[in-house]
Amino acid sequence: MTGADKAAAIREKAERLAGRSLGENGDALTEMAMERACAWCGREDIPEAMEQAVAALLLDMEGREAAVKSVTRGDTSVTYAVSDGQSAALAGLAPWRRLGRLKEG
Repeated sequence: MTGADKAAAIREKAERLAGRSLGENGDALTEMAMERACAWCGREDIPEAMEQAVAALLLDMEGREAAVKSVTRGDTSVTYAVSDGQSAALAGLAPWRRLGRLKEG
């Protein structure tokens, strides 16, 4: 499955979970959620079993649009409000985070 196919599958799962379309920001949110999930888990790929957890992360990120604390336009700077706890969506990625740390060979 190509990266575009993987992104489409994750977006479709997120839209089914939400019960609505993600609109024009859906592709960008999907890509950001995929990158964040891979970084969080120390992985370079997203297996099919992980797609639903990434879809949940996508919806969590979408719901946190108000988390932007400040925006500077000259030389572009965005500051995000930081939460004290770990989001439930990131906690849902925990099994893949542990597996991502295992070394092959």
